Amino acid sequence: MKFPIYFPAVDLMRGDFIDQRFYAIASLFKKEGNEITERTFFGEYNDYPFFLRSLLKPIQASIMADFGAKEYFNFTDSEIAIMQASHAGEEIHTRTVKSVLKKAGLNESYLKCPAINPLNPDVIKSGMQPEKIHNNCSGKHAMMLAVSKQLDFPLNSYIDINHPLQKLILNKICELSEFKNPPQTSDGCTVPVWGLPFKNIAKAFFKIYNDKKYDFLKKAYMKNPYIIGGRDNLGLRQDTHIMQLNTSLISKTGAGGFLSIYNNDTKEFLLIKMAQDNNKIRFLIALYMLQKLGWINKNPLDYNFYNENNEPAGLYKVNYAF
Repeated sequence: MKFPIYFPAVDLMRGDFIDQRFYAIASLFKKEGNEITERTFFGEYNDYPFFLRSLLKPIQASIMADFGAKEYFNFTDSEIAIMQASHAGEEIHTRTVKSVLKKAGLNESYLKCPAINPLNPDVIKSGMQPEKIHNNCSGKHAMMLAVSKQLDFPLNSYIDINHPLQKLILNKICELSEFKNPPQTSDGCTVPVWGLPFKNIAKAFFKIYNDKKYDFLKKAYMKNPYIIGGRDNLGLRQDTHIMQLNTSLISKTGAGGFLSIYNNDTKEFLLIKMAQDNNKIRFLIALYMLQKLGWINKNPLDYNFYNENNEPAGLYKVNYAF
């Protein structure tokens, strides 16, 4: 198996000198008839499978379509959105996760995700302790619990790789991506996560965002740009920010430097994978590309690098000419 080849996508310039260099791979996929065409902007993935991390959430949530979970529990659009979200743990997010659990006859004690600080640091006040429901993946865990409850699966072991729910998710990944035997590991929030090559990730997302069977997932996500992200210590989370810049875009971030953006108007899918887990640089690359592709009218980001006096001391330069 060939290893991926990352491209030096961004340089931090101090004058004429490269002070830091950041590497990435990026491709644009488009559905033309029954074929998916690909334009590689930089880097080569060489059919190497990457662990999707939170990028997998819409695919994991798609199992609900096989069992009518939305109708069974009468889930709202905001509840469907939080199941696919990497949320900031704000009150609007935790309230929505609690509502999902309540409709399944459960509560936060059933969650197996770790109790971690919410991504929005303003949520936890002095003397407060983070709870499991603050975890940015708690919506996904609530979805897994709800489907397990509907199908009468064990609730206390839903994160185990051999749990019947996780087997259903694996089958769904293989079905949508047309990729057999994907490699498996454990995600940061303790659930199993699998790896896919770029082109197979694209195949899966094209099906989710174009098959009427999964239309409820796309509509719920697009209606709730704040639910699927919110605010963190840097301001609007990237998914929320991107979707507010263009309401036709569907953005999903993933740990490990992943970012996927589907254009619902042009039926194109942009996939970015950083070599480093650097959210700031990933966002600089993404908005640069979105403007060049014509998906956003204006790039609101500042590409200057500042010193401790808040004075410009360098410049982030994207090394790709469209």
